[in-house]
Amino acid sequence: MNPRSPIEREVLEKVTPNLEERRAVEQAAQKTLNLLKAEVNRLQAGWEVRLDGSVAKDTWISGEADVDVFLQIPPDKPRTYLETECLNLIRKALTGWRMVERYADHPYIEAWVNGVRVNVVPCYKAQPGKWLSATDRTPYHTEYMKAKLTEELKGEVRLLKKLLKAAGIYGAEVKVKGFSGFLCELLTLHYGSFRSVLEAASDWRKPQLIDIDGWYKGRERDAYTLFHEPLIVVDPVDKSRNAASAVSEENMWSLVQIARCYLANPNLKYFYPQPKAGSLESLREKLTTRGDGLLLLDIGFVDAVVDVLWSQLFKAEKAVLTLLKAYDFNPLRSQPISLEDGRSLIILELEKRVLNPLKKHVGPPVAMKKSSQRFLEKHVNAPDTAAGPWIEKDRWCALKKRAYTDAAQLLQAKLTGGGVDLGVPLKISESLSKGFKVMDVEEALNRYGRNEEFLQSLHRFLDGRPEWLE
Repeated sequence: MNPRSPIEREVLEKVTPNLEERRAVEQAAQKTLNLLKAEVNRLQAGWEVRLDGSVAKDTWISGEADVDVFLQIPPDKPRTYLETECLNLIRKALTGWRMVERYADHPYIEAWVNGVRVNVVPCYKAQPGKWLSATDRTPYHTEYMKAKLTEELKGEVRLLKKLLKAAGIYGAEVKVKGFSGFLCELLTLHYGSFRSVLEAASDWRKPQLIDIDGWYKGRERDAYTLFHEPLIVVDPVDKSRNAASAVSEENMWSLVQIARCYLANPNLKYFYPQPKAGSLESLREKLTTRGDGLLLLDIGFVDAVVDVLWSQLFKAEKAVLTLLKAYDFNPLRSQPISLEDGRSLIILELEKRVLNPLKKHVGPPVAMKKSSQRFLEKHVNAPDTAAGPWIEKDRWCALKKRAYTDAAQLLQAKLTGGGVDLGVPLKISESLSKGFKVMDVEEALNRYGRNEEFLQSLHRFLDGRPEWLE
């Protein structure tokens, strides 16, 4: 293992939980386990209650403990057990503690026990390869890592997690599309240390295959046929699963460049970036050089759980960009945002908001008799033909009137009614149907200028550069 640098030793001291913090988390975990086991025994359900996740593996970061307790039920139980009976049992067991129902592959309960956040997740006690829900593998992941990770490696995992959290690419949730905790553990185990992960990552190529247990040794082509993501890390407990499937291509390449930057110039800023000051005045100053191409689509309130919300926001963003391109508005960048008050918006930056009312339409070569005839029939005397048709070299051309010259007007017209026909997903479409607003940036600042979260999001968008690249 590579020796840790002074910076890494300093960070590790900060991210490693102290004895008092460990005791508090362990007590919350044990209390949750006891309450659940008591309720399971009372009902004689025969289900197993176990501690999993980063607390069980001792790879959690100080100040960020999430206790994961899994409730395993026999595989012969119907799916409804995960979504009804299991949740009812959890609620009964944790009566008196604050609880919220969350949703991933299926519902689970998030509770606060002794001030510690605890996720209680139902799953099946499935045999390897006979998975019935997405969470069935987690207990196997826990046992695999508990058998493999040394105390030294646990510290290396913490360093990698902290680096990725600081860069905003930690977490497999839809909003982030980043590196899960389990993936951080796999990378550290495979390469042997935090620094070795970075040294290897700095030279990654696409697709990058990592097969810790050699499931595809000698037949790597099979892995490339099965998996199509840029980063492939074969799950050691399920050879048909890519443990890095959630990682977007952008986030894979972000780690590549972060690794290069850190190795060239190790600095605390990669673990503890300083947030930029984002006043309304400095924001207005940045906007003086941006032209009129900035628009904000205020979708309103979307009734959806977090992962569904972000999945639909990304799909809506794609639909809006496709619409803008179809009418010759050239989108430069875009970014969905979701504010804590429940409102969702999409920031759009276009090359131009307002286009020339006319566009040149190039038709077929004159030599193509049938195509030429169809072109003439369509465009001669058509109401939207401003000039022509004429022959330019060997082709027909015409000047056509644009249906929309203002991007805001286009969005207002096409999204009224929800935009389902454009590919806008259902939850976003429902919100749009209730009313939405297309705003220039000045109007957006007048509306949201006191919302610190909005200002920071807009600042980051305008900067366009990750904090680790400063």
